[in-house]
Amino acid sequence: MTARGGSISGPVLVSDRISNLSGQELIMRQLSLFDDLSTELAMLVPRTKSVMNQMAARSGLSRDEILDRMNQIAKDAGISLSRGNAKSLTLATLEKWLNPANSEHVPSLMAVNVFCQAIKTVAPLEVSLHLHDCEVLTPEDALYRDYGKAIKAEREARKRKKRLELEL
Repeated sequence: MTARGGSISGPVLVSDRISNLSGQELIMRQLSLFDDLSTELAMLVPRTKSVMNQMAARSGLSRDEILDRMNQIAKDAGISLSRGNAKSLTLATLEKWLNPANSEHVPSLMAVNVFCQAIKTVAPLEVSLHLHDCEVLTPEDALYRDYGKAIKAEREARKRKKRLELEL
């Protein structure tokens, strides 16, 4: 169940850097001497492309099948995955996107999302989420999170009730 009472049908993004509108304090992780945002940003594209390459290999699909799926998703959505006048993505471009050493050909955010849909994984998106101290939760993970929050709220309510009873 979500906070609004509906069920969770897919991954949920969470962060430990959340500040809500009720004024809760921003929670930050402590950086070590080895954390360097500049390095993390510089490695974002090669890491994303590397994960895309690994996920393509693990998908059980050929590159042609991945290409066909991506082109079909793009066609159905009315979007273009490549720049210029090309109506569809080519195998050559896909291969360049999946090559971490090729820094000249970078897939767009849209292309990465279509790739994820085509092979049914969110792993390439997790690379970007890592920069923001976020991770993907499965529906089961979210259920355990919500259950834990409910237990904590119940304990706090019991403590408040005891304090009120003492005041009576």
